Amino acid sequence: MSFPKHQIACSNHRVGWTQSRILVLLAVGYQWFYNGANFVAFKVGADAVHPLLLASMRFAIAALIILPFGLWRFYRRPPGLSELANAAGLGVVMLVGSQSATIIGTHLLPAGVASVFGSAAPLFLALFSWIALREPLGLRQVCGVGLGFTGLVLMAWFTSQSGRFSPLGTALTLAASGCWAGGSLWARRLYLPADPVVALTTQLVAAATALMISTWMSGIADQTDLIHLPATAWLALAFLVIASTLVGYGVFLAVNTDVSPLIANTFNYASPVVALLLSAALLAKPLTLPNLFAAGVALSGVALMVRGSPTRKEGASQGK
Repeated sequence: MSFPKHQIACSNHRVGWTQSRILVLLAVGYQWFYNGANFVAFKVGADAVHPLLLASMRFAIAALIILPFGLWRFYRRPPGLSELANAAGLGVVMLVGSQSATIIGTHLLPAGVASVFGSAAPLFLALFSWIALREPLGLRQVCGVGLGFTGLVLMAWFTSQSGRFSPLGTALTLAASGCWAGGSLWARRLYLPADPVVALTTQLVAAATALMISTWMSGIADQTDLIHLPATAWLALAFLVIASTLVGYGVFLAVNTDVSPLIANTFNYASPVVALLLSAALLAKPLTLPNLFAAGVALSGVALMVRGSPTRKEGASQGK
């Protein structure tokens, strides 16, 4: 989640860019890339610094960057206290409960495998909608859920055979997907600040505060020598703050708002493929046929879910 640049720009400028198919393709391609590259950055960064500290630094830096813009917009259109509280709670659920858990889970798993587990949010979203909201599942959704979870089970099985399986990492990554889905449903029922910059600033500040307190109380920050971190760790952090949290969400928001929620959500089944390829190219992780098969099964199920109802897709796309 990040600062939506396109919300600051004039709406006339936002409408014009969608007329260029090349710009739309570049925007969608960037979504695929940065969501997949996130998992590689999680892996590289968390191998050098504690995952909880990495998450804290990511959102604290992003919060400091967006804060002046958020305060400026706040004074122009101040929201109510209840709206700010809702946004803060949502930020803790979506960024601490989901994104930070993903970073920790990815630290314990191969990046490509973690990205497949991390793509399960649409599957959980369909199940939660069915259980909590009594929204019926059509044949496409039932097939998608079945295929998706079958692929996840196969991925866990094949990974365990290679000795790289971590039950805790798997549980954390799947829990992060479930938390993202639950937060997405919750967001549809919350009264949030009307100004999206204020809403996002509140979420980032709340998440950064919760993570910094957790890091301080655990003593992790005192155990880390930030001065002597390798350059790769700083590059990973810079990517997460700028390319993912700030620029990435701005691109996502523009595609979701001005093009189509369907196209915006294609990252759910495209980014794991990118993560698998980048892991092989940058981290020397082998691409095994069993893992590729399991990933294909899981992502086929996610693809069916993404191609589901517009209402469900919009709920799932509240700012990843």
